[in-house]
Amino acid sequence: MLRELIIEYGLPLVFANVLLECLGLPLPALPTLVLTGAITVSASFASGPVSGLATAFPSAAWWPLAAIVITASIAALIGDTLWFWLGRRYGSRVLAFMCKLSISRDTCVNRSLDFFGRFGVRILAVSKFIPGLSTIAIPVAGATGIGFGSFLLYDTLGALLWSGLGVAFGAMFADLVDRVLAWLDLFGRGVIVLAVIALALYLAVRWWQRVSLLRRLRMARIDIAMLRALLDGEPPPLVIDVRRRERRAMDPFAIPGALLLHDDAASQLAGIARDRKLVTYCDCPSEVSAALAAKELTAHGFTDVAPLLGGLEAWRAAGYTLEPLMIEDAANGAARAIARSSSA
Repeated sequence: MLRELIIEYGLPLVFANVLLECLGLPLPALPTLVLTGAITVSASFASGPVSGLATAFPSAAWWPLAAIVITASIAALIGDTLWFWLGRRYGSRVLAFMCKLSISRDTCVNRSLDFFGRFGVRILAVSKFIPGLSTIAIPVAGATGIGFGSFLLYDTLGALLWSGLGVAFGAMFADLVDRVLAWLDLFGRGVIVLAVIALALYLAVRWWQRVSLLRRLRMARIDIAMLRALLDGEPPPLVIDVRRRERRAMDPFAIPGALLLHDDAASQLAGIARDRKLVTYCDCPSEVSAALAAKELTAHGFTDVAPLLGGLEAWRAAGYTLEPLMIEDAANGAARAIARSSSA
């Protein structure tokens, strides 16, 4: 049944699957590319056994294989371009939305920012091969101000490389894929049940990892109204912005008077009394970064540290004043490094 479906609707199926995955749906397209490549080669042999050697491909197979790669690349570029412009237009808000859809939503943006900080826009050439990075990297590219030309160049290269390798793998191992399909036909629905169970176990493990992280970071939060009251009192608490430099560059505003925490927190806070009230905030789900920073500050001897519930977005939503940051301070060189890499 699967074989007949791909033979009949191969290119539309590839286009739809790749586009939906690039739009953020959990529908992996790589298996479809492998299957389509394998079945295309198998169907191209008029007679004789299917060979796994590329040198034995009939000439009739090359154009259909190329059509699969081109179709998949076009679909990927359509989805990626949409996310790129959404990232450019809405910045951290679209990143927050995407993280809410992610199983690893507490760390999904930070991981992408790590890669962009190290490799710049060039990471788009291989991002589709890295689980968890393939979708979130695109709006991050838009939010960090990478030029559309550079994005299009590296994203096209990445789409061609990703789809080409998937199709090539299926074509080279067409005989093996044929045997697997025959085995699936033999066992029928039992295999589908096993696949569903495996997926459910995977999701359960990832969910438990997130619950364990949040449990380790469980501590008393301070809400916006309480922070506002404390700031109006004497002495006011020290508010600390623990966002990454790249996140500040994408959203260059802070709570007025906040200290921008950098890599060496100990030296920045060396002159602060250990019993002073400290409030940490970030713009991440579940205040994970703020809670991690609070734990670290507590380990350095500070006795009264609390993360801000809801972070910067809650402060903004409450209608309180935000203090604009100088771009140089917000980015601290990160945006310039990314810009240099995009022109390389």
